Amino acid sequence: MAKATIHVADVGGYPGPARCFEVDPPYGGARYVTVWVQRSFGQHQLAEACVVPATETGACAEHSLKRRPGSYVLHEEPNTPQRIDGAYWLALLMLGGYQTEPVVDAP
Repeated sequence: MAKATIHVADVGGYPGPARCFEVDPPYGGARYVTVWVQRSFGQHQLAEACVVPATETGACAEHSLKRRPGSYVLHEEPNTPQRIDGAYWLALLMLGGYQTEPVVDAP
């Protein structure tokens, strides 16, 4: 089973909340991928989840933020932590069938 584990929970420098995952098996030779969730900009750009191959720090491993398989347009605004986590989950599932560990909220 393809597995994704949170490597860096909060990666800065992306246009929305970003999380770096260690993926097994690697995606296209990349051991890490970063997924970020971007809010919409008015009526002209819808909210989206974006996936890129990443370095160990969560930075994009390439010179371009070219979206990879798993990137998609959201149907609803990602305005709650649950929707953002769900966007990460779906992007990883579409990227390569990666399953994630459930996130447990602290009491």
